[in-house]
Formats: sequence, structure tokens, C-alpha cells
Amino acid sequence: MPPKRGQKRKSDHPHADAIAANAGTVLVPPDRDTWSGWVEMESEPAFFNVMLKEMGVRGAKVQEVLSIEDDMLAILPQPCHALIFLFRYKTQDEEDQYTGIEQDHIWFANQVPDFACATVAMLNIVNNVPGLQMGVQLRDFKAHTKDMDPVTRGEMIDDFHFVKRIHNSFARENDLLTADMHAKEKFARQKKKAATAKAQATKAAKKAEKDAKEEALNGVAKLNRAVACSRAPAANVPRCPSTKASKPLPKAVHSADTSSEPEEDSDFKLNVVAKSRPNVSVQAPRKPDEDFKTEQGETIDQPRRSNRARKPPNRGAYVSEANDEAAQEGFHFIAYMPIQNHVWKLDGLDYHPHDLGSFGLGGNGADGGTGNWMHVVAPALQGRMAAAQEQGEISFTLLAVVHDPMVDDRRDLCQNIKILQTIDRRLDELFEDWRSLDGAETSKDTLLGPSHELDIFAIDIDATTAPTEVVAEVSSEENFMALIEYRKPFLKRQAQIRSSIRSAQMMERADEEQARQRRHDYATFVRKWLSALAEQEVLSQLIE
Repeated sequence: MPPKRGQKRKSDHPHADAIAANAGTVLVPPDRDTWSGWVEMESEPAFFNVMLKEMGVRGAKVQEVLSIEDDMLAILPQPCHALIFLFRYKTQDEEDQYTGIEQDHIWFANQVPDFACATVAMLNIVNNVPGLQMGVQLRDFKAHTKDMDPVTRGEMIDDFHFVKRIHNSFARENDLLTADMHAKEKFARQKKKAATAKAQATKAAKKAEKDAKEEALNGVAKLNRAVACSRAPAANVPRCPSTKASKPLPKAVHSADTSSEPEEDSDFKLNVVAKSRPNVSVQAPRKPDEDFKTEQGETIDQPRRSNRARKPPNRGAYVSEANDEAAQEGFHFIAYMPIQNHVWKLDGLDYHPHDLGSFGLGGNGADGGTGNWMHVVAPALQGRMAAAQEQGEISFTLLAVVHDPMVDDRRDLCQNIKILQTIDRRLDELFEDWRSLDGAETSKDTLLGPSHELDIFAIDIDATTAPTEVVAEVSSEENFMALIEYRKPFLKRQAQIRSSIRSAQMMERADEEQARQRRHDYATFVRKWLSALAEQEVLSQLIE
């Protein structure tokens, strides 16, 4: 009987109730602030600079290196704390680089979670730069992990939500879903690999058990034949089988009385002719292969070979392993940096740091030790790039972690302000109305105190002292006109410093804007916009 009008037909689907219950549920993407995984970072210097700033690191910045040549490395801001090399990682790149050299003075962490290599490389760098200003969170983390081994430090990084939140802040919704899918596929591969290993072990155990049983049965059969041969009458039973190979018979048909029964072997069998059936055609023993003749001319019976075609090799296993290795290939960050006159490669996927040699004078570096650590790391990077190019791989990036020049500019500006304050106080003592004189004008842009625009604070100025020779020169000068002339070079120098700081601030704001645009996920806006167009039936017209 058909259902009543207006009544919905009940679905026969086994999960119809669950589907109906979740029909109105809206799928919510994971929250990147609380998400437990890590996403892959882009090799964009602006993103690394914003990360360092939000982590509380001051005095270091990241910039791209376009060439490993000496001329390009020479123009980097000094000192250069480290180099970060980005390349396509392969499974065979993983290696144990422990050389037995003392490494307790190096803060090194392994990369435990996937896609965390950018942050691991950055932490391996900043925790080994002496005198680098770091925030409270990083200082506490370094102190807490000081006596830990590299693997435990890597696990602590995975639980360091302060750093993980900053790292994942550059992820979009699609990045989170891709990382989750990667984790799911990796788990499936490991599960399949474990199941395959278990199946192979079970198969090997069954084969060993079967071989043992067959060997036992063959031994019992041989023993029974020997006993029967020794007890039976000689007139009714043929001679006991001889271990000597039988000679080929001259004719195709023989009497059963002249036949010799070879001993049965576990590897192959020969037809045995019964004496009870005379005049039976017996096939002569197969002619042995000439390749297996001994030096004395004797031949050895060979096992029978099947005429069936050999099965093609199972290439599925090899393809599966190749696909697994290809799936594990991805871009990876490693760090190179000088630590106590030695150049170290800090790769989170290595068990230990790798010492590339000493760069001090008389050291054992690639160049013999010139005092410049770049002369040691450059050949190593060039060799690695050349090897990658031979394999057809040209996708690699080189970043430099250098000293931030704006730190020096702000320090110089504070000292310049301190010098001008010292000169102005001495001029006030000599002539109070000196500011109205020609040549003593002060530009409105000149700083004689704190500046919020340039991040110059009173506490920074008070902590700065004017050079001793300047203080002595100003204090001993009695001619205010000479002091006015002495003051002019410092005014000119301050204008240069302020210009340099403003240029650096513009670059810093550009990095922040680039990071802000990267962090904004436009996917939600695009979906809603397309949905609105579809509701208004405009989308089809635009497509046409």
C-alpha cells in the first residue's frame, strides 16, 4: 500500500537515523589557536621576522640570500648568526652525524612532530646566539630544557603552545585540513606496514612448521624402508636401494628383475618399477645435464623442472615502498651556525649536531681556518646544492639570520641625544640666549628627548652615557661660539640615524602587513560570496 500523501517514505539505509540526526549539523573547521598539529611554513623572510618579534626576540632579523658567492655573503649585515637552508628532503638524507666531539654547550632539539622544522630550526639558532635578547617565554623554556636530551626537547617543543600558536597563525583552513589528511595517511601507511610485517612473519612461521613436518615424515619413511628391506625374504623383495646413481639402461624395455631402485630424496623423485608386474614398459632414467658433470666424468641427477611459465614478479610491494618514500619527501629547514669557533649543522632530523670544522686561525675547516665561518659553510652548501641539481632538483632557498641594524641605530641615537643634551647644558651656562643666534638653529625634527615614533624611551636615554672625550671637550670649552660649531656635526649625524631607523621601520611594517594578509583566511568570504551569488541565480550567468 502506498504511503499517505504528505508522509515521507522511510529510508531503508542502515544509517538513516544517524544521517537524519546530523543533517542540520554545520561542519566547523579546526581552530588554529587550539589545533594540536603543525602546518608547513613558507620560506618567506617576512613571516620569520614576525615570528621572531612575537616570540620576544630582539636584535635579529631574517633576510633572503640570493647567492652563496663571497661577494653576496660579504654584504650581509654583520654579525651573521646563522644560515637556514630549505631543500626537498628525502629519506636517505637522514643520518647520524655524531662525531664524538663535546656537544654539551650546544642547545639542540630534534624535530618530533611533522611540519615543525621551521620553528625547530629557529629555536636551535636563537638558543645558541650569545647575548641575544629574548622574551620571558623563550628564556624560561631554554632554562627548563637546559639539561634535556634532543628528543625530549623536541617533545617539549611539541607541547610549547606559545610557539605552536605563533607557528600555526600563518595557516589557512585548507592547510589544517591538509595536515590532518597527511597524519591520517601516515597512520594508514604505518598500519599497513605493520600488518604486512605480521603477515610475512606468520607465513614464514607456517612454512617453517610445514618444512619441519615434511622432514620428519621423510625421516620416518626412510627408516621404514630400511627396516622392511632388512626383514623381507630375498626372493620376493628387490635389493635395497643403493645410494649410487644408476647407470642408463641400453634398451627402453627391461625386465623388472634387472632394475635398480634409487633412493627416494626429499627434493625430487624417480619412478620406481614394481617387480610384481613383469613386461611393463619402464622409462629410462632422464639424461642428466652436461653442465653438472664432475671432473671424473660422473653425472649428478638433477631435480625435474616444471614447464609452466614463471609468474611475473610482484612489483606492487616495490611500488608501494616507493610511494611511501615519495609521500615522506617534503621541504625541510636545517640550520648552519658558528658556535665557539666551530661551524655546526643543526638538523632536527639528525640524532646529533654535525661539526663541519673549525673556522678559527689554524683550524681544520674546509679552508684551513681563516677566522670567517662563511668560508667553512659555503663549500658544504655548494656541494649540497650541486648534488641536488644532479638529481634534477632546483627548489631550494637560503635565508640568513643576521644582526638587526636597527638595534645599533637606536643605541647610536640615544647616545647622540645624550651628547646634544650635554652640549646644550654647557651652552646654557655660557650664554642663555644662544638659541637665537645665527647658526645655532635647531630643526624641529631634531630629537633632544624620548620619541614614541622611533621607539626611543627616557629609560634608554638615561641608561646611555656620552663618550668621555666628548664630555671632557665640552666641559673645558669656554667659547660658546666654538661649542655651537662643535654641535653641528652631531645634528647632521642624528638626521642620518633617524632616516635609517625610519627605513627599517617601513620594512618592518611591510613584513607585518604581508603576515597579516597571509594570516587572513579568505576562503570563508569566498564561499559566502559564491553562495549569495548562487541564491540570486547570478552565478550561472557569470560562468556562461
